Amino acid sequence: MAEFLSDAWITELDRAARAAPGLAALGTPARLVVEECVRHEGRDVVYHFVFESTGARVERGPASHADLSLVTDAATAWGLGTGTVGAQEAIVSGNLKIRGRAERLRAAGEALHAVHDVFEHVRDATTAPDDRAGDAGERR
Repeated sequence: MAEFLSDAWITELDRAARAAPGLAALGTPARLVVEECVRHEGRDVVYHFVFESTGARVERGPASHADLSLVTDAATAWGLGTGTVGAQEAIVSGNLKIRGRAERLRAAGEALHAVHDVFEHVRDATTAPDDRAGDAGERR
């Protein structure tokens, strides 16, 4: 079981992304890179998703060129990932900031809806962050 935002968790995301050929649709006709920066335990955890016509992958660290960057805290990231927090709610509350070319994500929207949730098994096998708002210490 991987801990949320750990190196092992990012590795599991990468395995799931590489094993899902349907994610390649997000990178057509042009490559799409989405970077996430999550504040957790006093440090920033940065990783990025790369969607290309040949497939997808998840890499540790900042992207050399991100089309879109998402900045949030661990509690909000966990809520977004599990579906207990909506993106619009997180943006309005100031807990999620989106930078970059949002139109690239909108353009990929149809493909996003068509892709089966390839990260579900990773999410189900992940321990929750200890700093989730209102759920400190609880594990999933």
